[in-house]
Amino acid sequence: MPSVKLLFAWRVLPVLALLVACAHGSSDETTSEAEQLSTLYQRTCGGRTAQACFEQAERLRVGDGVTKDEARAATLHELSCNGDERRACVALGVLKEEGRSVAKDEAEAARLYARGCEQGLPEGCGHLALLYGEGRGVAKDLAQAVRFYERGCAGDDGLSCNNLGVLKLMGGFGVAQDVAAGMGMLVQACNRNVGVACLTVAREFDQGVRTRKDARLASSYFRTACGMGEKEACAATSAAVAAKPEPTPAVTPEEGAKLEKIRAMCETGVGLGMACYVMGAAYEKGASVAVNPGRATMYYQRACDHDVPEACGDVRRMLGLTADGAKTEGPKQSVLESLQLDMTKVAPEKPKQSVLESLRLDAGKVAANAKPTANAKPAPRASVDRWRDECQDGKGEGDACARLGEVLLEGSAGLQVDVKKGMQLLEDACLKRTASACALLGALMVSGNDALKVAPAPLVGLVFLETGCEARDGGRACDLLGRARLDTTRQYASVGKGVQAWRNGCFTHEDMNSCVLLLVITKKLADSGPEAVSSDARRSIPSIQAQACKTRVKDECTALGLPMPKDVVRVRHLKEACDAGDPDACGELAQAYQQGREIDWDRAEEIPVAEQGCDGGSGAACVQLAKYYRGVRGGAPLNLEAMLARAGQACSLKDSTGCSLKARFLEEFGKLTADAPQVREARYLACLYLPESRRSGPCAK
Repeated sequence: MPSVKLLFAWRVLPVLALLVACAHGSSDETTSEAEQLSTLYQRTCGGRTAQACFEQAERLRVGDGVTKDEARAATLHELSCNGDERRACVALGVLKEEGRSVAKDEAEAARLYARGCEQGLPEGCGHLALLYGEGRGVAKDLAQAVRFYERGCAGDDGLSCNNLGVLKLMGGFGVAQDVAAGMGMLVQACNRNVGVACLTVAREFDQGVRTRKDARLASSYFRTACGMGEKEACAATSAAVAAKPEPTPAVTPEEGAKLEKIRAMCETGVGLGMACYVMGAAYEKGASVAVNPGRATMYYQRACDHDVPEACGDVRRMLGLTADGAKTEGPKQSVLESLQLDMTKVAPEKPKQSVLESLRLDAGKVAANAKPTANAKPAPRASVDRWRDECQDGKGEGDACARLGEVLLEGSAGLQVDVKKGMQLLEDACLKRTASACALLGALMVSGNDALKVAPAPLVGLVFLETGCEARDGGRACDLLGRARLDTTRQYASVGKGVQAWRNGCFTHEDMNSCVLLLVITKKLADSGPEAVSSDARRSIPSIQAQACKTRVKDECTALGLPMPKDVVRVRHLKEACDAGDPDACGELAQAYQQGREIDWDRAEEIPVAEQGCDGGSGAACVQLAKYYRGVRGGAPLNLEAMLARAGQACSLKDSTGCSLKARFLEEFGKLTADAPQVREARYLACLYLPESRRSGPCAK
């Protein structure tokens, strides 16, 4: 078996280093083959990188400035693919699937597509899904086809979004019909210049069977499809209207610059949600840009994803899924004023008060001064109770299902252990791209768990870990996936895939553990690998060190003379969710502040966040406040009233630690004995809410 170091070099280093590394093989035959490959690479690609070789092959394939030569293009693509240029693997797969200037070989095409897909190229996933769906080159497997379509569409591959959109729209391949999701994916594919997707959307609006009948939207999508060469669209019923392009409004340079500024805000993350909302309204109404329903829908969806609730309704309206003529609220006036955009053409309806302004209220003062009314806001519920409502047995929010699934596996918060239900909820959440659920379920399936009577199913576990690694905030899943793949005692071990998982965790998700492990294996390779390989590894170390510093690895920042960043991307996402009103995100964010691992410890920022989380129903946030008023780790001077109140609040929210603190505080500061009813009740609840595996025995009142 090749050493870890050599396998790592094959996976992540440039092709020339790969060939030299191969030359260190033990047999003369292997050495000779490596020399031949190196010579061939130098002769055909001029010794340039695999990327340059791919670009040269593409010019030959289409005849761009050179004589068209698909046979030579295939040769260059093969060399480039062997040099880990994933685009070349997929391009070669297309040639082999269709038998263009090379022998037709659908099985080899499937292998090449799978290679590109595994390396993160969504087009490879889309092509592979098509082969699985039709049973060409691989055994027909509709479930696999759907899985690869999902991976491709998640990467914005137009083919994948179109085909998966049709399956969801119509119901097929075992996919439950979901008109909203199907239309959304078809619009996404249309925006990726897939003409047939635009045509399908046009037909849906023209016929009005599954969606609202809307002649204006139908004509717009017919026109778009016609412009992409779909002849049927040009000759459609709405062709008379579709042939007339929407007029582009006259735009002054100032207005154009203003809109481009808003577009940049939407795409770079500054004022993300509302900027995207304004762009959606502009494209829908034709304010400073030509009307484009597809782009309007895309921008509305981005705004909806970033917590602009009005935009979510607009997405459904633009997809024809609301009643005809249904109204939606206009953009919030305060945000529009800050953008200085005249939206009289866009949002004629009266805007409502800015949510941002309402968030600036001091909740503590409001609660203290408010008079009770018949419509007073009810006390916050325990997180576990909210999760049950939000999860809706797997049909609701993925994050809530993930949290509830973990509680059911533990048997905490007063719930009994229910392994079957817990694992099902985690699976539902993982399929909705909730990374924490994928990480927990994947680790459980890879190794099994005797206490929970879960038998190992490592290949299934790897699928969940891969899904989590690809999802937002998937650093933990990438870390676990890398460890699983690098376990050489396992049949599925793949050092290359393990290292790639760590690279994804380190560079995509800013995961500290992934960066540290990636750096360790790279340094070992630099120290003891073959000379050519070790020199390439040494060159790669600074970039990994810089990324490790970005994930707040202090030693690497010091070595490079760089300041440590304030936080990492996961924390920034928690801030967004906390600001949007998620108390559990506030609780996690407060804990991150206290730990000081993913963000600079800042008491002035931690406490308001913890208060917001506690008041919203996060027991963990209330525990932190209780410790703060106890004076733990530089907290406030001892405040008995606040300390007991927050500990009691945490206990009422079914937090075991909160109940334990309440009992301890009652004894220590309340001068009560261990037999006092209040103390006994608190200790009983602390036991009841504790995970079953951590209880010393039955909980006794």
